[in-house]
Amino acid sequence: MGILTKLELDYEIDDIEKFLQFFRTMCDRFEPLIIKLGSDSVRYKEAIKELETLAHNTAWAARRLNLEEVTDFCVFCEEMMAQANRFEGPASDEFTDWMLLMSDQFEKYCQSYENDDFVLAVFNPLIVNVPSIISK
Repeated sequence: MGILTKLELDYEIDDIEKFLQFFRTMCDRFEPLIIKLGSDSVRYKEAIKELETLAHNTAWAARRLNLEEVTDFCVFCEEMMAQANRFEGPASDEFTDWMLLMSDQFEKYCQSYENDDFVLAVFNPLIVNVPSIISK
């Protein structure tokens, strides 16, 4: 039985659909926003705010389904965006590359649910290497 099928047995379909919608929206918008981080200070701030909002919304939807791994990862992302918002931007190359790792991880997690995989995708351990330089 896949992870999506298990959710469907335990939760309302509306909550599951809301979660999948928030998650897919976040994944689709993440990479373009990451690229925007490196352009200039104004776009950096806009992108940080939107990335934080996307992570917050997905965390909210995941929390309703008791999806701890996804919730924790979203909250971690949200907290990192709050820290990044303290800087003026644009983003350093190191931070941009690290955010792309985050984006890839979110995409893998999302696809695990969309494909009804038996287990959630493996966490990329390189993500724990938080960049020391966020802004140029």
